[in-house]
Amino acid sequence: METMQPTLKSGRYAWDRINMPVEEFEERVKKIRRAMKNEGLDLLLLYGNGLNEYGNYSYVSNTITRLPQGSMVALPLKGEVTLMFEGASRGASSVKKMTWITDVRASGNVARECIAYLKEKQLASCLIGGVGLKRFMPSYQYRLLSESLPGRKIVDSDRLLNELRMVKSRMEVLQIRRAGRMLSRVFDFITGTPFADPAENVLEAAARREARLDGAEDFRMMILKPSDENGAFRPLEERPVRPGDKSIIYLAVAFERYWAEAVRTITFTDASFRETLPDPVKTLYETIRQGMTIGKQVSQIYRDAMVKIAKTKFEEISDYGMGQGIGLSLKELPLIAKEDRTLLADGMCLSLRLGIRDKETGAVMTGETICLSKAGPVVLTR
Repeated sequence: METMQPTLKSGRYAWDRINMPVEEFEERVKKIRRAMKNEGLDLLLLYGNGLNEYGNYSYVSNTITRLPQGSMVALPLKGEVTLMFEGASRGASSVKKMTWITDVRASGNVARECIAYLKEKQLASCLIGGVGLKRFMPSYQYRLLSESLPGRKIVDSDRLLNELRMVKSRMEVLQIRRAGRMLSRVFDFITGTPFADPAENVLEAAARREARLDGAEDFRMMILKPSDENGAFRPLEERPVRPGDKSIIYLAVAFERYWAEAVRTITFTDASFRETLPDPVKTLYETIRQGMTIGKQVSQIYRDAMVKIAKTKFEEISDYGMGQGIGLSLKELPLIAKEDRTLLADGMCLSLRLGIRDKETGAVMTGETICLSKAGPVVLTR
């Protein structure tokens, strides 16, 4: 789900070294290097671009760009890790405060800076793996980087990092839980605060303020009005909210780079919003959630959910999918779909959504961020 957002990421930007210690990143580097050794790679380039797709390089560096620019981590099999970012050299000092990496380089072109790095470290002739290069790097930069390696090919290594990022460490789960608590408090504010003649944009402004005051690094909100003709999620507008109006609210909050998301169906009555979810839908969602057990294929979870829905009177709203992995990005693997055969594992965090409609209740949606554990799936956004 994409939302409108400002060009500048304007929320709290901090690094709590107790919540996310340096040792956490050192352990990630060790895991990546073990995977690199198995793949025969001498160097791994981790690239991301913009305000959303920072997960690849942030997984190692802890940093993000606060403007829609690119950054890259160069991780050799042995030796020092290097961080390159697009921006002025005066920005290096602030970047260094957010990362454990000491070799931080500013540049107007990450690909050109990477070429200089490869020559400096005499790594141009080694076997290089690329993560996010083909997907996120501007085509002219990727072409420049590729042409600087005559006779060599950058190995697509997205799978290598995706497999590591899918299973969260204990510290990552705690960060997502913190984001989930912020999100839950925003929904509690919405349903616990009187609003006199509210408009959609007033509701969003109030929710955004609560999240920012709570320390949110980023905030996304969309609305779906079942009464609208197209019935699709959209940004909140200057439209009044009338008594009896039912709205489906999608909300996502980030805390220190980690996201949590949830969906609630709310109705405006008596100058207040209240959550509106029929008991049969609650039961159906809970049944699907409890079926998400470690060791099952994601495709089996999807098929089981479809069978459960088919046994009810409800029709599934399939436009937005049933969910996906979540963490340093709102869109991570695995994808809850019939084609994904990933095995669910202890420590995976996923967004699980359910949208249904019938003649009596109309359209409703519910969704939570959950963490899989040996004790069962745990909701992080309630």
